[in-house]
Amino acid sequence: MASYQVIKLNGEKEDFSPKKVYYSAIKAGAPAFLAKNISEEIEKEAYNGIKTKEIFKKVKERLRKESLQLSLRFNLKEGMKKIGPAGFVFEDFVRQVFSRLGMKVRGNKILSGKCCSYEIDFIVEKEGKTSIGECKYRNNGGDKIDVNVCLKGFAILDDIKSTGNYGADLNFLIVTNSRFTDQAIKYSNCKGIKLLGWDYPRNEGLEDIIDKNKLYPITILPSFRSYYAEVFKKEGIMLVDDILDLDIVKFSKKVNIPKNQLESLRREANTLLK
Repeated sequence: MASYQVIKLNGEKEDFSPKKVYYSAIKAGAPAFLAKNISEEIEKEAYNGIKTKEIFKKVKERLRKESLQLSLRFNLKEGMKKIGPAGFVFEDFVRQVFSRLGMKVRGNKILSGKCCSYEIDFIVEKEGKTSIGECKYRNNGGDKIDVNVCLKGFAILDDIKSTGNYGADLNFLIVTNSRFTDQAIKYSNCKGIKLLGWDYPRNEGLEDIIDKNKLYPITILPSFRSYYAEVFKKEGIMLVDDILDLDIVKFSKKVNIPKNQLESLRREANTLLK
């Protein structure tokens, strides 16, 4: 078997892994036989220097031939990239997800510590436990969250808790659409900082929560256009299931988006959520 080097989004190189292709298809919901066939086909087509973006496209195309739903689920990571720092703000999406999970959510709050005051992206409460936290969006999935973010989080938490106003059980949570470095994970485990990112915690990462609860961002749908972002955000439409409850005719007139485009989004939403 030939050995190929794959170029990741951040420019780093690693050995091509059929297992990674296999499990990426499995995670999208593909049956084992299909995932195996896809990984074998991609392995035959791979070459030295192939980019992960090209591999992603090949897997997505093969899933699309089998099922639009599988292709849509596989597109989650790309859909997350469209949330971005502009348009659909990542912090807003995270707060929506937490709210749908039954948490009491507050956002963009200023909390005072003993030494300084801090702008907090979110405060979430559930079953008597409170987390304050920070959202870290990365447009390039290869850019990992490093230990410095965790160091800052611990310092903020320590200063806020030192006031005695928030209880001993208060914790700090960092949420990202990317991954964490090994050092970031090691430090956070040592200091009690909670992390939620891509594939972390294992099998309980952000994408797992989204997928298991069908809390997909509307940006995952193929018919979504970037100029919808501000309009949809203003109307409180961030998740795929939000489009299902719309009166398409009235909404089309209100926001000046053609009815046929909104109907395309709804068809795709129904396919993804069925």
